[in-house]
Amino acid sequence: MPRVLVDTSAWIEFYHPMGSEKVKKEIIQALELHEVTVVAPVIVELLSGAKTRRDYETLKQDLFALSWLPLDGEVTATAAELAWKLARSGKRVPTVDLLIAAAAKQNGCELWHFGDRHFEVIASASSLAQRNLR
Repeated sequence: MPRVLVDTSAWIEFYHPMGSEKVKKEIIQALELHEVTVVAPVIVELLSGAKTRRDYETLKQDLFALSWLPLDGEVTATAAELAWKLARSGKRVPTVDLLIAAAAKQNGCELWHFGDRHFEVIASASSLAQRNLR
């Protein structure tokens, strides 16, 4: 299994009590193999949705234990080029999704998401390896 960067959309399914069993199984397997990575925007998005301080601290502890991908100049340049290419074809994607995709691409990770069509649009214009867990 290649290293994977799990997007916010898939983490939400993973942590939701009624979330997709398929997503839970896939992420648990990747976690057991120590193949899961995170990136700052995903952590910010997830922590901002915590219901209580206790949930926030538990989630923070879980996420900070994972391997982090950098958002450096190379990632920024990759995200900007992706945005430029997409804009030339009349497609706009949120900057956060571009940064997440660029971090996965630059670090050789497959990007896992749950029905986020933005990543499919990005993959259609690049070599991003992405997987919709829906």
